[in-house]
Amino acid sequence: MIKKLVQLIMIVGCMMNLSACSQTIFTWHEEVKLNDGRIIVVEQKKRSDGRIAREAWLTINLPEFSAKPLVWHENLDPLILNVSEGRLYVVGTPPTVREARLYGNPSPPYIGFLWESESWKRIPFEQIPKAIYATNMLIESFPPKDTTLLTLVKKESVEVNGDPTIPKYFKRIDPKFIYPSK
Repeated sequence: MIKKLVQLIMIVGCMMNLSACSQTIFTWHEEVKLNDGRIIVVEQKKRSDGRIAREAWLTINLPEFSAKPLVWHENLDPLILNVSEGRLYVVGTPPTVREARLYGNPSPPYIGFLWESESWKRIPFEQIPKAIYATNMLIESFPPKDTTLLTLVKKESVEVNGDPTIPKYFKRIDPKFIYPSK
């Protein structure tokens, strides 16, 4: 009896170790073109659970908002990082149903954040300015293999954001978009 219990504990322990090993952190730098014409470089980091990005971090250096780097961290895929009328926004989308539930199953499935008073504040979809609806971040969860700097040219290529099979609601947020029912 004790031998079987020890075996069970060892099997469960090994399974937990294997699942922890399947998590990977990907980090790269990405050029982002802002609406005012500036091109900035942000650090993007994602924690994957297999092939799905479960968490994302953006490290942003914009001196007009803070003397030190700003970090945005959520369980979303960031699609937009932009400035409109002197305000800094990030818009993300849940990568799976699990994250959608975590954020209250938003419809449309875009979640906006505004940098305000030294922190990120979640805002209703209606407060995301239409001027920043066009996606300017990497649409896919991860960049091409071995990417350390994702340039605008590479990002706009057919292999990345320029891929014609990417649905238009990822290339430009759509206030009327609703995920199809299964």
